[in-house]
Amino acid sequence: MLIRNNAPVFGANGSAYPQPGTWQLNLSARNLVSNDHYNGTVEQVERQERENYITNRQNLFDVGISRQLTPRVSATAAVPFVYSAWAFRSPASPLPGPRVEEPQWGRGLGDITATARSWIFAPGSHPNWNVSVGGGLKFPTGNEAYRDTFLVVRGAVPGILGLPVPNFVEVQEKQNVDQSVNPGDGGWGVMAESQAFWHIKRAFLFASASYLANPQDTNGTPSIAAILGVTPQPGTPNFEARIGENSIPDQYLVRAGGSTRVWKGFSASVSWRMEGLKVYDLFGESHGFRRPGTSMFVEPGVAFSFGDQAISFNVPLAYYYNRHPSPITNAPGDATFPRHIFLTSYSTRLGGKRPPVRTQSTDPDEPLSISAPATKRPSSGYQVMCPPVQSVR
Repeated sequence: MLIRNNAPVFGANGSAYPQPGTWQLNLSARNLVSNDHYNGTVEQVERQERENYITNRQNLFDVGISRQLTPRVSATAAVPFVYSAWAFRSPASPLPGPRVEEPQWGRGLGDITATARSWIFAPGSHPNWNVSVGGGLKFPTGNEAYRDTFLVVRGAVPGILGLPVPNFVEVQEKQNVDQSVNPGDGGWGVMAESQAFWHIKRAFLFASASYLANPQDTNGTPSIAAILGVTPQPGTPNFEARIGENSIPDQYLVRAGGSTRVWKGFSASVSWRMEGLKVYDLFGESHGFRRPGTSMFVEPGVAFSFGDQAISFNVPLAYYYNRHPSPITNAPGDATFPRHIFLTSYSTRLGGKRPPVRTQSTDPDEPLSISAPATKRPSSGYQVMCPPVQSVR
């Protein structure tokens, strides 16, 4: 199951409100290995037992730059890069022989995004809590028809499941890659998001949600069904338009949790995370091949800030998986889900005026107060690190 969007990361020390004129650079990465198959909420353990599972490796990197235009409004541009692989068992090594993987790689520039955000309430009158809303566009800059050289298995699909294929001949050929590792999806997207924070005593609570709407139906590239030469069911009308081409699906992500400072610039956080790919798009048709599904995670994390810079490392641990039926055929299908994800982010602020300093008395029950700007920005508050809504999978 591919995921193209990400949520803001909260919990690093610093100031919650960048001053007008401030630039912020964000570097973030999403890395995972996914090879556990699910049909609905039921794990297909036989795929692991027979070693005929699919291995999906995602290495996604994002470079974002933000500009604080006014005390409330900011603008962000994000440039993602993809280096991912989708691998199946080679029909040349059937059971009971050892598993030999045949990977297909997707590499290159992803879909660039541009986003604007605004705090609903004036930062000056809401130092300890606020809510923001945002929206933007996803541009089809990534290659949705990426081709790589890998083993041809058309007509030998049973071999992927570990069954013998008589007279199978190994041929390497340049072919389209699976939808999950294509750098782009081929469509223009509309993004909507919201985030909120509340600083209460020693706790920093946060929530965020983002939705990527892709109104375009399909992108004209062959789905994995067509790449592998899967024969359609007898009487299946418009096979190519229904599951022979790749869909451009909507996606969503929701995150909520809290963090607290622990020691000299370090903070710890824990949150709940849900991400998924919709069965039916919010706008437009929903034909073509897609792997709709939902996964939920418990996400612990740590962050460290020093001056105007902050680093965070989060590891969402999955506890719920659900591969939804196909919107076209209503067939259950399957999809791989990761047991855990590694999320890394680095953020630094450049330029702008120094913000007011948040001070705190020795009494933990006393609320924060605002003092005059200092000549050096201390790490005494909390920073809302806002990597852009990413075009990732």
